Amino acid sequence: MCRVCLLLLLGLWCAAAGAQTPPGSTPPPRNVPLIEKTWAQLSERSVSVLGQAALEIKPEQWKHAETGNFILHYRRVRDGNAVAREIEFHLWFVAKELGATREQYARKSHVYIFKDRAEWQAFLAKSDAPPWSVSFARGDELFLDVREEGGAFDPQNVAHETTHAVIARLYRGRPWPLWLNEGFAEYMGRASVAAQRSQTARRTQTALRSAQLTVAELTSLDRYPSDPERVQQLYESGEKFVRYLCNRYPKELFPRFVERVISGEPVQVALVALYGAEFRDMAAFERKFARFTR
Repeated sequence: MCRVCLLLLLGLWCAAAGAQTPPGSTPPPRNVPLIEKTWAQLSERSVSVLGQAALEIKPEQWKHAETGNFILHYRRVRDGNAVAREIEFHLWFVAKELGATREQYARKSHVYIFKDRAEWQAFLAKSDAPPWSVSFARGDELFLDVREEGGAFDPQNVAHETTHAVIARLYRGRPWPLWLNEGFAEYMGRASVAAQRSQTARRTQTALRSAQLTVAELTSLDRYPSDPERVQQLYESGEKFVRYLCNRYPKELFPRFVERVISGEPVQVALVALYGAEFRDMAAFERKFARFTR
């Protein structure tokens, strides 16, 4: 084969490969440009009812900007810049862990950043969120309480909520079960912050003292418990189960597990099909899982 032909073929191959570059093969975003715009200049102005409620609070004070993957609404530029760096990294990391391509999350999400406690409480009064809420995701939108007083800017919490928003973008119209969604968001809350600091996920994993639910109890939950202690058990038990799968088995199996579960396959059937014999006897696994920490 002539050298020119070979080079042409190599060029075509590289172009095709580049068009489908998985997120993990691209470097993580570090210096995220925040491009300020007027409302009319935004690439996407469709917001949810809750987003509209946020923008109606002192509307003249909102500033707007875009990054590569988000549309941000904020009061202070420094808050916009700080949040942009966090959420762009977390989007990249979550997409990488789930094996997603850019095409799967091409549509930008809106992010609302509140400047103080009074403003945040005024917003909560317009929502159905509990008055003690500190940031949350609703669909693929993020509502963030990042005021500095009281330490509300918690990187792990921002990573957790960003994970929920990314899941909504990647699996649009295909919701995850509650236990899996919260468990993965808790796991990613630690793992993504660790990766941002050039640490391994396992290095930052601590004991989950409230992870007291069995797998059977965990996977049967389809709504949030009313008891706060029980809610904490849901979060930590979910994280523990995701941690087990990701620590003990190849991580590329996890997105396939998610696909099976959200398609309606029973959890144990999906576990056996992907992770093997360990899950054939769930009673034996429950005893082993009870002793697992990391």
